[in-house]
Amino acid sequence: MSSIVEKINKIHNLSRAKKCSYTQIKEAQEQLDMTFPTEFIDYVREFGCIDFGATEWTGLNIKGYLNTVTATQREKSVNPSFPQKHFVLEDLNIDAKKVIVDEEGNVYILQYEKKKLLCNSISEYLDICI
Repeated sequence: MSSIVEKINKIHNLSRAKKCSYTQIKEAQEQLDMTFPTEFIDYVREFGCIDFGATEWTGLNIKGYLNTVTATQREKSVNPSFPQKHFVLEDLNIDAKKVIVDEEGNVYILQYEKKKLLCNSISEYLDICI
């Protein structure tokens, strides 16, 4: 079991979607023309999508604004500066700020065209959220 799965399993009052399959992951990667980092794949394989407290992460095997593909495509449609090979992990709902992740698993804050490195991994970002 990966570190991120172990960390998420320890969160109290966690809501989660159903686990997703490798087929769903592959289809999402094709739709976004990118490869997800291993931590994200581990996360969605085990949890689909999660929320706890004020934290709502996108994921797979869920419809609507928390679906990673839907959230990323929506942001790309309104923000021409959205970087290639990145996806939306969380919409902070504050001043158009999004938490985005690249193929290597680096986590950034994106606000319009400004992208700032926040963490070197999704697991590190989870520590901030907790």
